[in-house]
Amino acid sequence: MSELQVPFRFLGALLVGSALMSMAQNPKEFVLLGGTFLLGLGALELALKFGGF
Repeated sequence: MSELQVPFRFLGALLVGSALMSMAQNPKEFVLLGGTFLLGLGALELALKFGGF
């Protein structure tokens, strides 16, 4: 199962990156939106790991 996580993460990052490119109007907004997404994703993964999933 762990071998499937890398392609899915890559495709998810590609999808989010393309969405950020269309929403952000300048590089500062791009960094802020991307950082917020990565912070939330890390918190979600941590909560799932502590929850036993």
